[in-house]
Amino acid sequence: MPLVVYFLLFLPFCLAANTQFDKIFEDHTAVMLLIDPMSGDIVKANDAAANFYGYPLDALENKSIQEINLFTKEQVAEERKNAKLQKRNYFIFRHQIASGEVKTVEVYSVPLEYAGRTLLFSIIQDISEQRQYQSDIWQYQENLEEMVDEQLSTINAKNNKIHAIYLTGITTLVTVALFLVYLLRITRNAEKRSFELSQIVEQSPSAIITTDHNGNILYQNNHSMRTLFANISKNKNVFAVLETLVNDQTRLNNAIKQRQPWVYDLSVNQGHTFLRVHLYPINSKQSSKSGYVFILDDITKQKQDEKQLRLTSTVFQTATEAVMICDKHYKIQAVNEAFTKITGFDSHEVLNQTPEILSAGLKNESIYKNIQHQLDENNQWQGEISNRRKSGEIYYEWLSITALRDNSGEIDAFVALFSDITKRKKAESKIYQQANYDSLTGLANRNLFLDRFEQALNKAERDHSYVTLLFIDLDGFKHVNDTLGHSQGDLLLKQTAQRLSATLRKSDTITRLGGDEFAVLISTEKCDFNIRKVAGKIQTAIARPFELENAQGFVSASIGITSYPNDGKDVETLMRKADSAMYKAKANGKNNFQFFTAEMDEKALKRRALESELRLAIEKQQFIVHYQAIFDTEKNHIYASEALVRWQHPEKGLLSPFHFIELAEELGLIADIGEFVLNTACDCAASWHKSFDNAPSISVNISSMQFQRDGFLESIENALNKSGLPAEKLILEITESVFIENDQKTITQLTKLADSGIKIAIDDFGTGYSSLSYLKKFPVNKLKIDRSFISDIEHNHENQALTKAIIAMGQSLKLEVIAEGVETRDQMQWLKDSECALIQGYWFAKPSDHEDFKTLLFKHNLRR
Repeated sequence: MPLVVYFLLFLPFCLAANTQFDKIFEDHTAVMLLIDPMSGDIVKANDAAANFYGYPLDALENKSIQEINLFTKEQVAEERKNAKLQKRNYFIFRHQIASGEVKTVEVYSVPLEYAGRTLLFSIIQDISEQRQYQSDIWQYQENLEEMVDEQLSTINAKNNKIHAIYLTGITTLVTVALFLVYLLRITRNAEKRSFELSQIVEQSPSAIITTDHNGNILYQNNHSMRTLFANISKNKNVFAVLETLVNDQTRLNNAIKQRQPWVYDLSVNQGHTFLRVHLYPINSKQSSKSGYVFILDDITKQKQDEKQLRLTSTVFQTATEAVMICDKHYKIQAVNEAFTKITGFDSHEVLNQTPEILSAGLKNESIYKNIQHQLDENNQWQGEISNRRKSGEIYYEWLSITALRDNSGEIDAFVALFSDITKRKKAESKIYQQANYDSLTGLANRNLFLDRFEQALNKAERDHSYVTLLFIDLDGFKHVNDTLGHSQGDLLLKQTAQRLSATLRKSDTITRLGGDEFAVLISTEKCDFNIRKVAGKIQTAIARPFELENAQGFVSASIGITSYPNDGKDVETLMRKADSAMYKAKANGKNNFQFFTAEMDEKALKRRALESELRLAIEKQQFIVHYQAIFDTEKNHIYASEALVRWQHPEKGLLSPFHFIELAEELGLIADIGEFVLNTACDCAASWHKSFDNAPSISVNISSMQFQRDGFLESIENALNKSGLPAEKLILEITESVFIENDQKTITQLTKLADSGIKIAIDDFGTGYSSLSYLKKFPVNKLKIDRSFISDIEHNHENQALTKAIIAMGQSLKLEVIAEGVETRDQMQWLKDSECALIQGYWFAKPSDHEDFKTLLFKHNLRR
């Protein structure tokens, strides 16, 4: 039963001696002092006071209150003024105990006649914890308003402690009341003391009502009549009012019937106000039917705080970001579920540990120093750090830390929020890798290379140092790619990158510019750096045989070299001149290196001009098609015609493929040119088909790039449909490089072409060493013997043997064999005698335009 009940119960009956007061004073657990109001000396203290202040009892009674109270006279006067203005019946002071710790206390004081002296009877209530928790609530409330938007929350564990705060206030009031009762008992002037006591009760923040045994009001203080319980005042019966408000009537009735204490929380004012009702029976010795005491407190703010804390606790636990709260000593006090999900640590594993449990040996010392500095200066830090999960896996987090300070400005706690950005980091790393590194070799790509080149030049300018650029082109790579296939070519490029990395310094930048071109960037402090030695090492490394999957590959390196500041001071100039030097090395027989010289600029300018002109030629349709007959010496008529592209240059006249095909392949323009030739040739062949009964077929060269191009089959179908040429009249000449791919796309496309009636011819047959294996795999119809075998066939016995073998093989496989490059009658006759009837070359006809070729047809083929 709270002590205030005793006060209300015994108030009408209490008169007692000093000995009774002394006994209660000395034995009670509340901190009590009797103080001389003039000197401030502590006249008497109880054991509870000695324990609270940490002094022996006799030592405490030899002190003055000024030695304990840290407030100055001015501050004491100010506090008394504040208490009066706020209508408080207590003062708030700061008392220092023996250990040096400072406690915030509430002091309830009344004058008391004791042993013939007028003293101040003071009850001291320690509210340090209460004040701290209230400060925490305000502080967390302020921070949470900002943090909720970021899905923050605060500590769930505050709930029980806040409840304790409210109970502490009630207990303090009760304690004061009790000892005012005993004061009344021992005071001769009971009437005067009763008046003083009634004034205190009237000013109580609680509503206090006494009733008879039927619930009729005998006494009620001003607070009950003035605010919360006006309806009780009107009804004059507490039981009647409670019947309309209390849901649990059975419990209330039992409490009244059995005269037991009862506590109940009411909701009034349509749920906007909450009251806590305490009922205590009064068992009077003078009456068999004593009454009741009701103490009622407004707990609306408490309920609101509890609701707010439940809300913030829910936000705390359900936030998608991890939340970690540490005390001022960096010890973890609370974490939420997102913390466990991200780190793998349960809360019980990290409580009272420091956040270093997440670092697991990772060195972030510089970051930690910066964090501490920012928290000291700005109360906040945010940034990216790496930590380690419980599993040992390293993860990346975006971390935000806020320092919470107490009323004195000292850091009291830290709130840390972080999200796992590991996936984002990996995605960013992947994007960066794709944007800056070659997917095949792993070397820096052109973008990253240009950036590093620019940085190297800027540094060289500042430091007066030197930068050397080497352009590297692989001689013979196209042959490897065409004969062994693109997959083997890719493998050779990978091994080249590995050899360059092993040959050069780690500080040197190596890049694959594209295709079979590489570049190396070397920064040096001195100009006499032996770059010739470096270039020689590169050549030696590249010249070694490459071990591919089913064969060896052989390439060499042509290297062009420029340097800063001698050859130029910007990236574009140095790259252009290195490119010119590289082409000079190729022109000098390949497999050598050349330093840039002024005369190379002119050749480079011509090449760049040719590139521009070639692109313009495609745009302006400056290409035309000539036709060279394939003659059947047995039937004495034109069997077919090969379509050959020519460039009708507006200034240079008619240019053969020798002048532009290689450049077109390098620039990736060959497929566009090939498609133009295909459409033009089909149109012409369709016109021949209409004019001649035995019109020749048309043979069109298809480059590897064109064949692999998306939509290739559709382009063939469109050309045939648009021209009206029958599919069986179209021959596609394909180089060995297409067959070497031997992938599903190649097989599928060749099969579809053959199924449609189109004939497939292998061009330049005999120059590769894998030709025989794919004759049985692909739907091939014709073999074209390369001109290199025909040029001296009359005298070269080896070429004669190889050519006869090809002819015999074709016959046995039922393939038609066509000899290219036949320029003399003797060559024609030898082939005819060797049973190769189909020939192509200058001996029969040179390539000619459409009209001239049509005239040739009139001579050798029957007209409709």
